[in-house]
Parts: sequence; structure tokens; C-alpha cells
Amino acid sequence: MRQMVGRPLLAAILMVCLTLSFFYTVFNSESEAGEFVERVTQQPLLASELEDLEQILTGLKPKRTNIFFLKAHKCASSTIQNILMRFGLAHALSFVLPPQTNYLGNPQPFRADMIDEKCATLDGKYNIFAHHTRYDTDQVRSVMFENAAFVTVLRHPADLYESIFSYYSLNTFYSISFKELLKSPEKLKNVEARYAKKLGLNQMSFDLGLPEEDFTSTEKVGKFIKKIDTEFDLVMISEWMEASLVLLADLMNWPLDYVMFLKINARSPEAVYKMSSEERRTVSRWNSVDHKLYTYFLNKFKQRIRDYGEERMLRDIKKLLSLNSKLRFRCVESVNSKGFSGTQSYNLRNGSDWLCFYAARTELEFTEDLRTFQFNSVKVINKLKHLLHQNVTEFV
Repeated sequence: MRQMVGRPLLAAILMVCLTLSFFYTVFNSESEAGEFVERVTQQPLLASELEDLEQILTGLKPKRTNIFFLKAHKCASSTIQNILMRFGLAHALSFVLPPQTNYLGNPQPFRADMIDEKCATLDGKYNIFAHHTRYDTDQVRSVMFENAAFVTVLRHPADLYESIFSYYSLNTFYSISFKELLKSPEKLKNVEARYAKKLGLNQMSFDLGLPEEDFTSTEKVGKFIKKIDTEFDLVMISEWMEASLVLLADLMNWPLDYVMFLKINARSPEAVYKMSSEERRTVSRWNSVDHKLYTYFLNKFKQRIRDYGEERMLRDIKKLLSLNSKLRFRCVESVNSKGFSGTQSYNLRNGSDWLCFYAARTELEFTEDLRTFQFNSVKVINKLKHLLHQNVTEFV
């Protein structure tokens, strides 16, 4: 980054002004905004925040701010979602948000009318879509800006299915444990129905919009995979999370500290059933469509890394690992492994540290925060628009 005269002081002044402007807009009161801004500005500025200012002052190529992330179930997608939500919140961007919980449709494919009306933008376009949904190309594109990046993440089908089975306690729904199913594969018919009509076999393909009736058609599965390849700019692989996030940062023209992370909604190692090689092959056969999907994009992922440059990738992974280590040291006092289905959460060193607070925030809590922020923002903007388009005599 180029040296600039007096940048630290100028950066601090500009960042305070920008932050105050945003949070006075979205919070209900001046006192709430003041408290929040005080928490934000207590920490030293990140390098990426200085780079934002440099872009403003020098006219460098701006970072991309529009992104659709198909949040596939149990693919480490909550960690990626947290990165995107932090980015959007820090830059005062708009989100596609559900009226409640964290789902937009599913099992029904996404429709634009599923968006929370109270958080709807005036033009019906949004910067970030990062919540669970079932992919529908036309409907998703109808709410995203034209230059939005389309990304998703995949995971080895065997590990994903074990994770779904454990996390959602499907042994209760199917009346058979995962271990018993592995020992008696003839009982596979017992698990063909989808839990809540949205969770089950070939989960990634289902989330990406492939109808269940097409699972047995080799031709339709092939066309589906090609369609995803055409429509998505990046398909990450969860087993190589750091490399995936380096590629995401490159796609979005972001510095690496934008994609540093704490794992969100991850199970403790003790909660994971360790499958043998043969068991993994068996579960992959059960999820044959997902296996084809994963294999295809794993090969694409390898080529993407080669195109990026292996040495460059290794160098950037080391940088990201260092950033993650510093983030953990800065934020985490201890890890709690007694969450839902054995998931981990964090006891923070300093809960008033903005970055730590949101890097460790659960999906449901963070989503509720975003709903509150966006509702207040939309309300203020709509009120101003009403003033500008009405006769002044109506207000006096």
C-alpha cells in the first residue's frame, strides 16, 4: 500500500465521520448510536480500513460489494456467511432477509416475495444474499444487482450426510441411527423421505435447485452440474477453507483481513462419527448426485488454484492463517463445546470489541441484528423520500 502524508490521522477522522453517519441513521436513538460507535472506534484501524480510505482518496478500483452466496447445509457455510454479514454491516450494505428465522423458502425455491417487507429496499435490489434458500436462478437474479458475484460452497458428500444426520437428530425422524444404517444398507429406503421436506440425501444438489425427481436421470444431473458451473463465479470447497477464502477475496477484490474468521456452528471433534474408508464410499454411493457434483467442482477448484498460482496461494494462505491466529488471540478467552448438537461457541476476552463480537456471533443472533439495522435504515430513508416527493404544505 502506498504511503500517504498524515494518513493515520486522516484515516481516523474519516472513519469516525463515516461510522457516525451510518450508525446515527440505523439506530433508534443518539445514545444507542454513541455507545455502538464508541465500541467500534476503541480498536486500532485495520489495514483494510486504511485501504478503503485510500480508494476513496486516490480513485483506485473499488472492492466488489454485491454477492449472492448459496448457503448449502452443513458445508461450513455459517463461517462464510459470518464473513459476508460482517462485511455488509461494516459497509452499510443491504441484505436479502427473511421475516423471521434464517430461511427464505426451502423446500420451496426462492421467490422475491419471501423477503421481509419491513426490510425491503425501495428498488427491490440488494447487495448481499447470504441466508438459507433453495436456488432459483431467475428469482435470485431479480433481487440482485447485475454485477453481483454468485458463489457457493461444497463438502465431501459422506461427511456432509453424517453431519446432517447428527446435527438434526435424524435418527429420531427415521427411527434408525447412522451407525445402524451403515450396518444395514438395505434399510436405505427408510431415509428416502426428506426431513421437514428439505433435509436428506443429495442435500447440496437439492439446495442448488435440482428437483428430487431428476436425481435418477444421468442426463438431467449432467445438465444441472453444467448449469451451476455456468451461473456461479466461484464454488468453494469446505475441506480447503483457507484456499477457498483466498479465492473469494480475489474474486471480490478484498484484502485478506476481510475473510479472516472464527469457525461458526462447527461441531466439536468428539461429536463427529469417524467413518472408515469403506463406510465413506458407501455413504457417497447413497448420495451419488452430490458425489458427481462434488467431484466435478473439486477438479475445477484445483484448476482455479493453479490459475491463481501455487506459490502465491501458499503465501496468501500463510497470511490468512496468521490473521486468524491473531483474531483468535485477540478475541477468544475459551471455547464452549456444549452448544446445539455439540457445536462450539466462544467466550470472548472483550465483548465490546466490535470485530470479536460479530466474528463470534451466532447466525440467528446476527440475523436479528441485521433485521433491526436494516428496518431502521429503511424507515429513515423512506421518510426522507416521502418528504422529497411530497408538497411541503403537507408537513406544516
